[in-house]
Amino acid sequence: MQEAYFIDQLQAKGLKVTPQRQEILRVFLESKKSHLSAEDIHTKIIQKFPSMSLDTVYRNLSVMREIGILTELNFGDRKNLFEINTSGHHHHLICIKCGCSQEIDFCPLDFLDQRQIKNFKVQKHSFEIFGLCNNCHE
Repeated sequence: MQEAYFIDQLQAKGLKVTPQRQEILRVFLESKKSHLSAEDIHTKIIQKFPSMSLDTVYRNLSVMREIGILTELNFGDRKNLFEINTSGHHHHLICIKCGCSQEIDFCPLDFLDQRQIKNFKVQKHSFEIFGLCNNCHE
């Protein structure tokens, strides 16, 4: 997805498209890592916007999460990470030693017997499997 798509989403929600928000989007779109912390983003943004505080990054990430541009991830004892919402809903395998993560391309909820949750309307869910990646296992 292109930056213009996400800018359209901001505008559709009546939000200003500030240079700082555009830069946050660029950091995600240009990053080799798909999961970034607020600190990762801040480190990259202050090169272009030296006066931008970490609090401002957090506020913008929160706004983008609320409108669906970003997804916030919590992989247990690590700090919260964010990813741009390009591929929709997915889940992860997370290495407990090095912290690397890998997306899995199915949703375990699809395999749940729906009769078990018949009186419950799922609004959101997450599914992460914690273990050791091949590099850490060897």
